[in-house]
Amino acid sequence: MSEAMQCDAVNEAALRPVQVDVYAFEADGEVFFAHSWRRVGAPKGNKGRIEVAKGEADVPIRFHLHDKTTLHLRFLEGEDEPIWIDLNDCPTCWGDGDGQIRDVSSTPRLLTVVDTNSGDECILHFALRFTGETSDVGPPYEYDPEIRNGGGNRII
Repeated sequence: MSEAMQCDAVNEAALRPVQVDVYAFEADGEVFFAHSWRRVGAPKGNKGRIEVAKGEADVPIRFHLHDKTTLHLRFLEGEDEPIWIDLNDCPTCWGDGDGQIRDVSSTPRLLTVVDTNSGDECILHFALRFTGETSDVGPPYEYDPEIRNGGGNRII
């Protein structure tokens, strides 16, 4: 692929937000989570680590909660509560991944953030945090997938 085509592909992808469908299930008093993600307008979803390509900046990511439990789960309220981010390990307290995630806003079933994807390539370890009725596990309930940031420098 030519350099011009690579830049065009990055520019086109940057215009499309990432949609992450987060599914919550309940079995034997425990809560389990799974997710799939895709670029808005893409024909199919992906599993596993969410990918943000090198050179993309300020990518909106929308986490949609699909609660299949009896616990009436919802994202925790407040800018610092629904998502914690760490660059090195699963987070144990609030963090924004050294500025990688900003503009956090949430409703009970939708969490929206902006991934700046700045600096060097990195893996963002994060915990999505929920509240709901009590079970043997929580609340808060947490789910911890990852985002692979390709870094802020364009491929040229």
